[in-house]
Amino acid sequence: MYADDVILFASPTIPKAHTVARVLSIFGSASGLLTNLSKCSITPIYGADEALPGIQAMLPCRIAQFPITYLGVPLSTHALPKSCWRPVVDKVAAKLPLWQGPLMQKSGRLILTKSVLSAMPIYWIMADQMPAWALEEIDGIRRQFFWAGKDVSIRGKCLVAWETVCLPTENGGLGVTNFKLSGIALGTRWLWLQRTDPERAWTALPIKVSPEVQAFFDASITIQIGNGERTLFWTDKWIDGESICDLVPTLVARVGTRTKKSRTVAQALTQDRWVRDITGGLSVLAVVEYLHLWPVITAVHLTPGVEDAMRWRWTSSGQFSASSAYKALQLGRTTFYGAQCIWKSWAPLQVKLFFWLATRGRIWTADRRKRRGLDAHDKCFLCDQVDETANHLIVSCPVAREVWWRVLSWAKCSCTFLAGEAGIQEWWEHLLSIQPHQRRKGVSTLFMITGWQLWKERNARLFDRTASSTSVVVSRIQQEADLWIAAGARKLGSLFCE
Repeated sequence: MYADDVILFASPTIPKAHTVARVLSIFGSASGLLTNLSKCSITPIYGADEALPGIQAMLPCRIAQFPITYLGVPLSTHALPKSCWRPVVDKVAAKLPLWQGPLMQKSGRLILTKSVLSAMPIYWIMADQMPAWALEEIDGIRRQFFWAGKDVSIRGKCLVAWETVCLPTENGGLGVTNFKLSGIALGTRWLWLQRTDPERAWTALPIKVSPEVQAFFDASITIQIGNGERTLFWTDKWIDGESICDLVPTLVARVGTRTKKSRTVAQALTQDRWVRDITGGLSVLAVVEYLHLWPVITAVHLTPGVEDAMRWRWTSSGQFSASSAYKALQLGRTTFYGAQCIWKSWAPLQVKLFFWLATRGRIWTADRRKRRGLDAHDKCFLCDQVDETANHLIVSCPVAREVWWRVLSWAKCSCTFLAGEAGIQEWWEHLLSIQPHQRRKGVSTLFMITGWQLWKERNARLFDRTASSTSVVVSRIQQEADLWIAAGARKLGSLFCE
């Protein structure tokens, strides 16, 4: 396997430079791939000033000072200035088709936002911690493009808070990547590899992570003790899923920070060395904790020749995955009522987005326009009887109910209406509950067709000043159903094959 880009670390001495030059020459003779030194660079890290002229004579490369860029990632021995991250943000903005954005459906912009505009920053987050200001600017770019289609003010166009959009679909969002949580999940990956794969060359080096990443990693692993050589005595969770820090926090406060980060279980249990790690005077509480810890430690027996086994809490296999870490960071959020119906049904993404907004009350019906201080026709455009709301328009309107009855009768589905002003989710769940189980997915797709066509009819009456009878609306629904079946809505087609 050949690589286009290689980074070599070597001591800043002339013999080392001679060795590198010789290795490159041998590689070129064996493979035919000669190194173009004019495209290479030498970057001194520490202590190379005196030897640099001799090294450059041996390897005639240009001298590049930090910060440098490798595989698109800015690198430096110090904190990167803002000017180094600015090109990264500009690359994300350059991917936007500004002239196409306003012409694209919101569904198309969502796909582009979730794929291109979210994937590019993930590459940089995986390699290094991006500064908060850069992530905020990229989030602003994604938000503007999704809601407006171009780099303009989105005031009045942002129908749902961006934090909600970045939630998983089951929690009421659209599944757009949350960069902050992704940074924690991907930062945890380095800690996991450092502890479970000691063959990697960098595992002996200290890894700088944020306190959130370290806390999440500590809470997500459990360790089964073998020989105790790879488990930290004071901080790892190796006693029935708990760490000694959790069991006796007052006593652990008397242990030095460097000792807590380096003392393994095997070292600590050798001649009870862990007792000598405790320094200074002990309070009464610390003595009580010590007496509680002693029998726990004396009951531990190591197994020579068996390595310690680290398990990841959030997967059944016990192996780390970034997706499981990202999902674990979402635990505890409220489940969005109706998400299953919207996202598990067969329908074009544009229609799913409409129902996602409608169930949240975010479509531009009269009640929402009046709350925003905008001009609005007070009465429902379908029945012209009561104030227009999303729930009334789709569910409770007399015209809508007639359409529902005729469409469900055409599909030979049961239909009973709920009393009062029912919500879209309640009506949807009720309609599915009275159908045979094997027909529910098809009925759910039919539900989305019907609600979508009711909304289009409402807009036709508002903007085009044209009103269609319920028979015409039902006919359009039937024609749309035929198109959806031809496009792959098999469960919908099965409603008419029985």
